[in-house]
Amino acid sequence: MLQEHRIENAREGLNLKARGRERKILRKDSFPFPSLFPNKKRKIVMDSHEIKILTDRLIPVPKEIKFRDGREYPIAGKCKVAIHAAETGGISEKAEKLFKDYWNAEAEITLKQDASAKKLGTDAYKIKVAEKQLSITVKGMAGLLNAFKTLRQLAEVQRGTEKVTGYFLVQCEINDAPAMEFRGIHLCIFPETPLWDIEKQIRLAAYHKFNYAVIETWGVFPFDSHPEFCWADRKISKTELKKLILLGRELGITLIPQFNLLGHAAAARSMTGKHAVLDYNPSLQPLFEPEGWTWCLSNPEVRRIQTDLVMEMYEFYDCPPFFHIGCDEADNIGTCRDCRKHVLKDLVRDHIVYYHDLFKKHGARIIMWHDMLLQRGDERWKGYIVCGLPEHKLDRLYRELPKDIVIADWQYGYKAKEDDPEPTWPTTKFFRKEKFDVLVCPWINEQGTKSLGEFAGKEKLMGMLETTWHIYHGVHYPYVHATAAYAAWNPAVNPMTSLATRLSVAMHMRQIGWDMDVVDYEKTGWNQYQVDPGHHPHPVS
Repeated sequence: MLQEHRIENAREGLNLKARGRERKILRKDSFPFPSLFPNKKRKIVMDSHEIKILTDRLIPVPKEIKFRDGREYPIAGKCKVAIHAAETGGISEKAEKLFKDYWNAEAEITLKQDASAKKLGTDAYKIKVAEKQLSITVKGMAGLLNAFKTLRQLAEVQRGTEKVTGYFLVQCEINDAPAMEFRGIHLCIFPETPLWDIEKQIRLAAYHKFNYAVIETWGVFPFDSHPEFCWADRKISKTELKKLILLGRELGITLIPQFNLLGHAAAARSMTGKHAVLDYNPSLQPLFEPEGWTWCLSNPEVRRIQTDLVMEMYEFYDCPPFFHIGCDEADNIGTCRDCRKHVLKDLVRDHIVYYHDLFKKHGARIIMWHDMLLQRGDERWKGYIVCGLPEHKLDRLYRELPKDIVIADWQYGYKAKEDDPEPTWPTTKFFRKEKFDVLVCPWINEQGTKSLGEFAGKEKLMGMLETTWHIYHGVHYPYVHATAAYAAWNPAVNPMTSLATRLSVAMHMRQIGWDMDVVDYEKTGWNQYQVDPGHHPHPVS
């Protein structure tokens, strides 16, 4: 009761004396409960408990981070910031804007061109937070963006008030750089997918330091060259999609288009029985194998039309350094009358090499899925995903493909039993041995994602492409996403997901909502609804 009485007195800012005596206003620096005066800087003493709380907020965890005892660095009013950069163009302006956007604060920037910062990698950064100054060292803009992403996650709002009065950072030193050059996420735009949902995924991926997003449009890209290659009643807005491409550039994540040039020609999930082209345009049947799932590679019209489609899409995405050509799960390839007359390996080789050469002329590399290049039944791949059938005879095709094709090896499993040995990922090793750049591509198995990240980091592979397909909602989503972010940036520190992980992702999603000025209930969180109303395509687990 005594403590409650003293706290109540504190809220009034008074020290009550005996009746008839003069009331004395308490000074903040002498008050026994300093946390009730939020604007006073506190001296923090770091211990393992404090460090864990702060580290749990960071996705991904930096390569090196040391927290220091001492008073907080306040983010309010004018903040002193020293930036050292090798490439200074636009750095001050961007830092000032991020201070305003993230914390509604002004930054007093001192920018120094530092030749030694050239030694840092493109995405690397260094941070030193002291009581009176924040120091950042980067090579250029990409590093600056990554530094601010970490700072935003680490910053805490000042306490003890009804509304925000400012933020603060604890003293620390961070030396951070990614383990992988390519840190990608694969996102699908289905006819049922609203573009604001894709915007949230792009923003979250960028916030967690992914630097590429492969965008697979499932029959919804409104082609000008061939409008019939899109659901007429479900096409997306080019204007809105262009905004996402430009937004990605601003956030430090490059959007890469994908168009399936072999299997998945229906541009619809096989289990639905739909076909984005043939359901409305039966006259175009000769372009596909009889069942419609794969393209007819012996028909010269296919290459003419596909070239129009991919070049229109590539140019619309502002000519990124990669283009994903798909090429997975082409089970019924080469089954029409004319394709059966050819050696399938020759048809597929000429098809892939043509698009390799086409994009190389434009300064881009093609990415393709791995699975049709390896044969089922081969004991070397037992327990791992491969889709080539013995009758396809494509298992030696890799020898005839250019080595600058990027192989995206999608493996979605892990150990079947707890006491099984750690996976060795032989398919990835195989393509690496054959001199291809390889992306490991996990999905929803968190342990498998963690293992693939560690493997890619150890083997110094090109990187990771986290797939999401139709599942970027639901109770498991924050764990799957965070595990991939940890694995792609710093696989050596990939903590087991926990409630803290889920809460951190929720906070980051909330910050993204603030950036988007979200005011609709369905656009908050990672689920549109808390209870599935029975008609929405994303059920709540």
